Order: sequence, then structure tokens, then C-alpha cells
Amino acid sequence: MTQILCLLLLICPLTLAAEEWLWVANFAVDGQGIKAFKQKGFVGRTEYQVVTLDNRPVLRAKSARNASALYREMDINLLLTPFLSWQWRVENTLLIPDQRIKDGDDFPARVYVVVKQGFFPWQTKALNYVWSNNKESEPFWANPFTTKAAMIPVRAGRDGLGQWHTERVNVADDFYRVFGERIEAAHGVAIMSDTDNSGGSATAYFGDIFFSQ
Repeated sequence: MTQILCLLLLICPLTLAAEEWLWVANFAVDGQGIKAFKQKGFVGRTEYQVVTLDNRPVLRAKSARNASALYREMDINLLLTPFLSWQWRVENTLLIPDQRIKDGDDFPARVYVVVKQGFFPWQTKALNYVWSNNKESEPFWANPFTTKAAMIPVRAGRDGLGQWHTERVNVADDFYRVFGERIEAAHGVAIMSDTDNSGGSATAYFGDIFFSQ
């Protein structure tokens, strides 16, 4: 545990102590890794497995013409911990000319945050932080299946494939930027690799995921 935290501090220096992080996934701790998630299938099943890579446990996602997500319901106070941090590594992108249409809505890696705004399932909005297949001029775009979800390209194209990258985003600010609404809480986080619309295949790895101040 101590070794993992030290590694995270090296690759993602923060001013907040590690014990004050709100963990979404800690793949070195039993019960806080893949077991903390439920799998939601859309078309077939993406293969999710905890493996050892670069001397640490990480989540591997392998998708082949299918799409399913690992989803964890949790209450996230965005006033206290508005920043979402994670590490990911993508092995390949997909040959998709237009990601903004239904046939092109596939990404080798996504981390998305869900905000509930009512009792019913359709009363939700989501921010999809994606490794985009192509470099787009837009900072975000509406998901082609629903206007209640937005796609935000954090990385794009082949630059940096096969390497670990650390990301840190302000979920509260991004929600306001996309939807024009100020929010104080989020209610779930999902991990996904999907290739069902384009019929391709992709492999990605995810490191630990957490919220912080």
C-alpha cells in the first residue's frame, strides 16, 4: 500500500495528503479495486481484469466489437473534492473518421462521471473524459445518443500510445462549462473501453482513480 501511494505521489504530485483522497478505485487494495464496481453491458462484454504491469496492479480493458462499463455508485462532494485524477495507458486507437456520430461513438478508454438530478434513471447527466481517436477542434461535443452526456477529449490520436499518463480534471468546472449548471455533488464513476459501433478492438490500462481538493 505504501509503495503504491509513493508511486502515485511521484507521478501525480498533489498538495493534499493521500489519506484525504476519496478513492474511486485502488487496485492494490482488496475490495477497493474491481470488486467495488458493477459491470453494465451494452453490446456484449468488454473484458476487464486486474493485472500486473510495470510492477503494480492495474486494470486492463480489452474490447473487441463490444461495449460494457464498470460502474461504481458513490456520493462525491464536489465542494470538498472537485478534482478527479487517474492514470491510463492506451495501446491503440480506432480508425474512425467521425467520432461525433453514432457509428463513430467508440473510444479505447473513457472515464466518466455521472450526476443524478432526480429520482428517475433518465434524470442524469454525464461527463465522458475520453482518449479520442482523432484530434478534434472542439473542446467537447454532445454524445450522439443523448444530449445528457458530453464527450471531453483529454488525449487524442496516437501521441503517447503505450505510455502511462496522469490526468487531473475539475469535474465541477467542467460540468458548468458543458451544461451551464453549477453542481455540488456527483453520484458515480465509470470506466469503459468500447468498440461496438465501429467493429474494431482496443486495449487500455487504468491506474488508481480518486477525487481530491
